[in-house]
Amino acid sequence: MIEVEVKASIKDFVAVREKLINIGAVKIKKEYQIDVYYNAPHKDFGETDEALRIREIPEDGEKRIILTYKGAKLDNLSKTRKEIEVDVSNAENTALILENLGFRRAATVKKDRDIYHIDKFVVTLDTVYDVGNFVEIETEAHEDEETSESIKKIFNIYKKLGIEEGFERRSYLELMAIG
Repeated sequence: MIEVEVKASIKDFVAVREKLINIGAVKIKKEYQIDVYYNAPHKDFGETDEALRIREIPEDGEKRIILTYKGAKLDNLSKTRKEIEVDVSNAENTALILENLGFRRAATVKKDRDIYHIDKFVVTLDTVYDVGNFVEIETEAHEDEETSESIKKIFNIYKKLGIEEGFERRSYLELMAIG
């Protein structure tokens, strides 16, 4: 799948939350996420614009654990990129597999995330520890689909939310590194 995403940095979420409800968005849930990023032994993901992470999401005494690969960004306007995810049952063993294959831990990103849905879009309000507050709007496309229409619709939602600046193509990992 292709993740079609645009992110914007904002100061606070008060007005955004109100506008989300006014345009028909539905709050799905709140999550705390811990993302541990890895770099490859055979290439530098910082140079190739790829990412590999293990995400832990504590939920009701359980943990959802997701291994994610993200390819390089596909355009100059958004964070649209190939994304492959698989649920795994054990973060520690997944990390050991990666480390035994030569992958190195690069950084850990922690965030609180409020998740909303509107039409086929997911809107998240992210408080990223040591980085700041962000609104992300994303949807999925098949690899053979044109993504420009989805990007246009995402910017239209941003306009309805009163967000017309602060757009950011760098990942939270990249922003943390320059923090």
